[in-house]
Amino acid sequence: MAFLNKQFFPITVRPTFRLLIGLIIVLLVWGCSAVPQLHEGEELVNVRLPFVRILVENDTPEVNISSHGSYSLEGLEGEKSSVYYASHPIQIRPEHGMMSVSAKRDRIGGRFDEVLVMPRGKGYLEYNGKGFRGMLRILRHGMNLRVINVVHLDDYLKGVVPPEMGKVTSDDLEAIKAQAVAARTYSMSRLSQYPGEPYDMRNDVTDQLYEGVEAEVPLVSEAIEATRGYVIKFEDAFITAYYHSTCGGYTDDIEEVWDKPAAPYLRAVDDSGACDWSKYYRWHESYTAQQLKMRLEQYLSADRGREVHLDDITDIRIISRTAGGRVAEMIVKTASRTYTFGKDRIRWVFKRSSNPELILQSARFNVEPVYDDSGRLVKVDFDGGGYGHGVGMCQCGAMGMARKGRKFDQILTFYYRHTNIVKLY
Repeated sequence: MAFLNKQFFPITVRPTFRLLIGLIIVLLVWGCSAVPQLHEGEELVNVRLPFVRILVENDTPEVNISSHGSYSLEGLEGEKSSVYYASHPIQIRPEHGMMSVSAKRDRIGGRFDEVLVMPRGKGYLEYNGKGFRGMLRILRHGMNLRVINVVHLDDYLKGVVPPEMGKVTSDDLEAIKAQAVAARTYSMSRLSQYPGEPYDMRNDVTDQLYEGVEAEVPLVSEAIEATRGYVIKFEDAFITAYYHSTCGGYTDDIEEVWDKPAAPYLRAVDDSGACDWSKYYRWHESYTAQQLKMRLEQYLSADRGREVHLDDITDIRIISRTAGGRVAEMIVKTASRTYTFGKDRIRWVFKRSSNPELILQSARFNVEPVYDDSGRLVKVDFDGGGYGHGVGMCQCGAMGMARKGRKFDQILTFYYRHTNIVKLY
């Protein structure tokens, strides 16, 4: 693209984008109608509703952005707003409490309080080797910068659902639709979780792993478009749509897995082995007594902030279970004292014997201690089932149901009891 006025063509924009964002937020809260268009010369920039704000970088000394196609850049300085058209990569750096923007060796405009970069046409932006639809908003954060992706909710889901589902085929389409609706609902339920912050979600497992354009898969995008606007509600409120890989036969009550309030739609359900095709449906881990002792010492030392040494372990047993068969409470005895562990945190206590870098597959397991002829513990076998916390929808179970002809809404109301599937936009 040829640049106007040497390389960049500044245009004063009224109202400022800051005002437009405020208007969009109001519209998002009160309804999902059409958004006013921001005029930039002969170009029109659409910010589609509903959008979400995703924190993709929290603390970086420099931001480098390129574009697949041309883009416009808005620099905000107080109440003044200027827009520039470009296609070359840009660098944004902190400078004297504000930000400077440059392309190659040319500085763009003055210093800015805020920078917004928006693709033109059907292009998308690239930051840190990842492509992002929507726009990138750059803000000061201490001495460094923050990068926030303001993106249409369904475009966001196209970068979330594929890594969640893994490899899928057309036989899994209804399960992918179910996952899309669950992820959309989870996103909508999280919009107010960070009061005072300029973002709604983070792009990691704190919320949902978001990998941008490179993660997009045509079949998954088809499922997202086919369920456009559908969400899950309980008594007219968005549910917290937790999901996990493999339940091992039973999901579980949320309050028995985590220290969270009970929810009528997050109860233990028997999925009749719908996930029995998963490689994690059943698993086995075996620890020597010394390995088990070392795992416990590592966990307790990290948990208490000081080095902990244990006597030899003499016994290990499960005291109680959850409604879905996961370990609610278990004890580990040593020569001098007894330690009690419970709920999903158990997965961090023991980790896997095969790979201590990974937490235990699930808390749904049996333990079998093995003693020598003198009564000394020598080994403990864990025989378990499932992968993940076990709350909400079982993803492999959803795929098993889809392959047997169940529709996405039937899958969702099976795992999330007493809920309704409604169209929001």
